Amino acid sequence: MSTMHANLRLEPADGDRAEVGLRARRELESARRRIALENRLASTAPGLDPKAPHLAFAGRVANALEGVVLPPERREELLRFARSAGLREFDASLVIAVMQDRARRGESIEDITGPLDVLAAGRTPVFRHGFQVVRFGLAAGLAIGLATLAVRWLVGAV
Repeated sequence: MSTMHANLRLEPADGDRAEVGLRARRELESARRRIALENRLASTAPGLDPKAPHLAFAGRVANALEGVVLPPERREELLRFARSAGLREFDASLVIAVMQDRARRGESIEDITGPLDVLAAGRTPVFRHGFQVVRFGLAAGLAIGLATLAVRWLVGAV
């Protein structure tokens, strides 16, 4: 059984110090490149636009809250503002509910982009749905064309 001494520590030899420093600089540069890449990807990721009216409305809701309570007259005032900003009443009510829930649970109401991403996600399926309809139409047309050719070949009209 070996004994361990607290005053012993592992140090690189003099020639290795430069290599250790170089390796540390390379790892630091690699980490910086990965962070820059993630920042670029995050800036172009689909999601809630920083200028979205939902965020401005959420800020108004945060200011109007009295603790976790939103008085009815302030709620009506906020809904009028939301309609004038172009928000649907459902979306406005959802933002109010998210803000009240976060206040009730003691979470920060400063960073609310995560919970409000639901509102931004609802806009993208329109394009997807249209693309799926086009794909279905192309597949149906191709199937009909091939079936017609097969029938003509069987009949001998080709």
